[in-house]
Amino acid sequence: MMQTISGVIRECPEILIFLSLAIGYVIGKIKIKGFGIGTTASVLLVAMMLGQFGIEVPPILKSISFALFAFCIGYQVGPQFFSALRKEGVNYLWISIVIVLAGLATAIILGKLLHFDKGTTAGLFAGAMTQSAVIGTADGAVDQLAISAAEKQTLYNNIAVSYAITYIFGVVGVIIFFKFLPGWLRINLKSEARHLEKTMGGGTDLSSPELFSWSRQVGLRAYEATRNQIAGKSVREIEGLFPARVSIYQIQRDKKLFEAGPDSVVKTNDILVLAGKHVSLVCASDIVGREVDVSVVADMIGESLDVCVLNPSVVGKTLGEIGKTHDAHGLFLTRISRQGHELPILENTVIQKCDVLHLVGSKDDVERAATALGYPQRYTAATDLVMVGIGCVLGTLMGMIVIPIAGIPLTLGTGGGVLAAGLICGWLRSKHPTFGQISDGGQWLLNDLGLSLFVACVGLGSGKAAIQALQTNGLEIFFAGVIVSLVPILAGAFFGKHVLKMNPVLLLGALTGARVIPQAMTALEEDAESKTLALGFAAPFAFANVFLTVMGSIIVNLM
Repeated sequence: MMQTISGVIRECPEILIFLSLAIGYVIGKIKIKGFGIGTTASVLLVAMMLGQFGIEVPPILKSISFALFAFCIGYQVGPQFFSALRKEGVNYLWISIVIVLAGLATAIILGKLLHFDKGTTAGLFAGAMTQSAVIGTADGAVDQLAISAAEKQTLYNNIAVSYAITYIFGVVGVIIFFKFLPGWLRINLKSEARHLEKTMGGGTDLSSPELFSWSRQVGLRAYEATRNQIAGKSVREIEGLFPARVSIYQIQRDKKLFEAGPDSVVKTNDILVLAGKHVSLVCASDIVGREVDVSVVADMIGESLDVCVLNPSVVGKTLGEIGKTHDAHGLFLTRISRQGHELPILENTVIQKCDVLHLVGSKDDVERAATALGYPQRYTAATDLVMVGIGCVLGTLMGMIVIPIAGIPLTLGTGGGVLAAGLICGWLRSKHPTFGQISDGGQWLLNDLGLSLFVACVGLGSGKAAIQALQTNGLEIFFAGVIVSLVPILAGAFFGKHVLKMNPVLLLGALTGARVIPQAMTALEEDAESKTLALGFAAPFAFANVFLTVMGSIIVNLM
């Protein structure tokens, strides 16, 4: 029976690749008390077990899958990476550099002291710093070494094994560490977050980070103007009577419906169509008059749209400033996200390039705002594969360039070159939004599946060597990984607190971003009961994704 199975697998080795993905994704979804090892590590571990069959995976499959993953990472962080290099991102740049260099130095020192080879040290760094892309750039650097094929294979195996040993603590252990870090730094996280919200305008009606649908977040109601205090007043004056923001969209008079402008004068018994949040409309009857059935009078098309901010006159300004300089009448902002992470909606929240604003209102008002702010992100399943293909070609060529520094031949390798190409394409996309569209589904496929397929190939190729490596120095690698995971966080915390003197909430957000641990930021947001940590997360996350990735090549050449 086993011989039959083994024969089928050797005839069709792709079976093990698909099994690694399927089983790995199932295990990756398992969480115990909110913690899990994730799909990447799960796929790698399953692939290592299935690698005991000793099949050979075509090297080109591993190269292509990693190139697609690296390109997508660069594409996603490109706009934020270049925009954050400006003055407002300097502190976040320094935090990222300190954490990356601290991790690099710690890994190399431990590698030397414990007599680890190049592959083991690179895998140690990749797993402890939870940056799977390091495996690809380290593999590419090993390819350039003037050693035998057998020695290269040993280094490949050791990269995968030490990554698998250190990755679990690199995620779970670091999340737990971050939960205790505010206390060790003597930071009252909840209090500091509230103070930051207040400083940023949290007491205004702009503060509303909750996300609901149109019908629950922004209501559309109709009221008959029977109160004496509103007769003869303009729409602008009546809107100013409410404790929180409302918009009067339409007025019905003598059974005729017309659009309400800011200077439109309201008469007794007019029917006003109002839009606003529940807190605004709850007192509408006391201000305007009795409520009537809105379906009888409303004849408007509402729209809900994501808008990517690209307008230079908007970038760098706060929500309060944007509201004053751009006509926001009839518009409601229900969500802001940066690199997929939700930001707090506060008066002094600074809008950066490629932030996504979710706007709700009448179709005309929303379309007008989309044109003024940037580019509307309408749903599409299409992906510009011409850009992806050309980007990967140019990135591969860039990765072939070798620059000798202090006698060490340094190269980006295929992974680093394609990552750089992705950065440029993502930046160009932010400049010209009609160029290089990659749909959300396409980004997931390139990113998640590309990485999973790559680590499945790595695991299947190193499976047999994994057992021996675990038996010889598995414990040493694990404890070295603990040190490499935590030392950079402490170094970054000290530097940010005492040298840069950063706000403690933004500092914690920056530390989770520079350590590319979004799960840790989420855990801290839950403790703080605030989304303000996301303000410090995005820029270091973009920087670290680039800096950490190229470290694989540097470690291989320095060890």
